Amino acid sequence: MKILVCEFNQESNSFNPDVSGMDTFEYYGICVGAEMFARLQGKPRAVAGMFDVIAQNGATAVPACSMYAQSGGRIDHSVLEWFLEKTAETIRRQGPVEGVLVSLHGATQTTACDDASGLILEVIRNRVGPDAVIAVSADLHANVTRKMVENADFICGFHTYPHTDYYETGVRAANLAMMRLKGKQNLHLVRVGIPMIVPANGYSTLEGPFAELMHFGQSLVSSNQLVDFSIFMMQPWLDVAEGASSVVTVSEDEKTAETHAVEMARRLVGLRDAFQPRMYSVDEVIALAEKPDTPKPVILVDSADSSNAGAAGDSIAVVARVLESGSRIRTAAVLTDAPAVKQAHILGVGQKAVFSLGGTRDPVHNRSIRVEATVKSLHDGTFTQEGPAGRGIVINVGLAAVLSIAGTIDIVVCHKVSGNGDPQLYRAFGIEPKFYDLVVVKACSSFKAAYRLFAGRICPTHTPGAAAADLLSLDYRKLPRSFYPFSPLDDYRITDIIHGRPGSARHDL
Repeated sequence: MKILVCEFNQESNSFNPDVSGMDTFEYYGICVGAEMFARLQGKPRAVAGMFDVIAQNGATAVPACSMYAQSGGRIDHSVLEWFLEKTAETIRRQGPVEGVLVSLHGATQTTACDDASGLILEVIRNRVGPDAVIAVSADLHANVTRKMVENADFICGFHTYPHTDYYETGVRAANLAMMRLKGKQNLHLVRVGIPMIVPANGYSTLEGPFAELMHFGQSLVSSNQLVDFSIFMMQPWLDVAEGASSVVTVSEDEKTAETHAVEMARRLVGLRDAFQPRMYSVDEVIALAEKPDTPKPVILVDSADSSNAGAAGDSIAVVARVLESGSRIRTAAVLTDAPAVKQAHILGVGQKAVFSLGGTRDPVHNRSIRVEATVKSLHDGTFTQEGPAGRGIVINVGLAAVLSIAGTIDIVVCHKVSGNGDPQLYRAFGIEPKFYDLVVVKACSSFKAAYRLFAGRICPTHTPGAAAADLLSLDYRKLPRSFYPFSPLDDYRITDIIHGRPGSARHDL
């Protein structure tokens, strides 16, 4: 039995004007055919989990194509077309396959298509036919559309945020596919949609009401009422006409699947206001960091400029405000700024010059400042994440440098901020976060797994950027207005229910 495996993974931010082209995917990772085994097997990735389940079940994995990129602006549609052609080419060359395992993000937009994940699954379904089993792993922030449900048999989302279960989610998707291929026909998928988006820094599976709801879903699985479930909190910076947060359940009884999906969706709607985080102003956080009795370091969460959320990573707003305030607190920051990196490498270590910093990729949301800085160190930009999220993953932010301003502010400038939530983004470049009063972390929630172990205070902060927590401040053009937070949903009744595909024919392993 042959099982095709492929991956197209990028989270799109509709408000980031920087289009992600083929060079973006080449930077982060493209592999075709057998190269997928060599590069991805054994890694903390969904694809690796899929490969392992296929082998454990005595089936043959057919690797097609893997394309991965960090979150960013919309994808040039030609990139998606290239992926689809490579996948179709593998299907043509390998002949009929009994199953397809697909690793997607699920909130992906191109310059020509608002539902890239749905298009991928539709094209694959048309290629492999109605009887092949298609199972999908997706990010917890996926936008699960009707087209996705109509073309996939199973869709599994992460159970953790910060995300630590990439591999495990691939295993779940693959196991469901194998259950159906082995003849368990009575697996039913139900998806319930909710017209709601909330800031990604307003919830977590580490603690709080969302964690409790996730634990409830897990209790339904452990008590055998459900075979699988996922709660998808739609990526809030995806501006599309068909958008929704959703609950997806799988059960051997269709009515049971629907009942529990509706129940969890109702609970999710009821929690909507609880997902609005307490936000600080930049001045409030600076003042807090200045107080001698405040535990250090103070983590200023600049989620609006998080490249994990598709923002450009080029905001210098916090550093600018520290300078404007005249504060002498020791500050660590990170910035995507290729021109500054180039200037630093030309100057050399120890040299001082006036730099223009910020706003190089997203001038719509982020301004630049001119400031005198000293080149403290130069780097090739490669580091290994310490985790716990993504522990061992090698990150390359391109050529990098550390600039020192006024003797109290150290900034890592690099080509593309990545590994935002991992302290090694600082430590690998000679900046120990524990030695600073204020540390700027450009992430929504991924940082919590590591930084909560040593942070003195963690302060979600109102800052400018394409991933702003104040969703009402952004210019949504496509999402309907009968949608939270644009409307309160006080009288909302759950009606958006989609039932998945019926069981396919049995295949002998």
